Amino acid sequence: MRKREKIPGNALSELFNKMKSNPDLAGSFVLLSDEIEWRVFDKYIVSIGNEYIGIDKIIFGRFKDSLTHWHPDEEDIYIDICRLGTKGNVTVIHKSILGESVLYSGPATDCKYKSKWLFGRYIYLYAK
Repeated sequence: MRKREKIPGNALSELFNKMKSNPDLAGSFVLLSDEIEWRVFDKYIVSIGNEYIGIDKIIFGRFKDSLTHWHPDEEDIYIDICRLGTKGNVTVIHKSILGESVLYSGPATDCKYKSKWLFGRYIYLYAK
């Protein structure tokens, strides 16, 4: 099993600059001391840190409620970012009593998850 290493602060800064230079990514980005906050979906925020990508629901405009997160490999972080936030893409999250998981992230036209319920709830997040 490969040991995960943290992305150095300068790598997070480089990732931030890479995101800013991509005109196809929706939303706005803010580089904080230890993560990137990305407002790409209505009422949701994406947090990108050294070892994770997380999606949080914004409550009352200022509180974060964690919806889901995952730990991609360093070389997969930018690929996941592009799947999440490229204009015209959709991310589908399945939420049930057992937890949450990202079922799909990519072009909305290719998304096969059309049902709203399947032993839980589907949440559709569109990058505009």
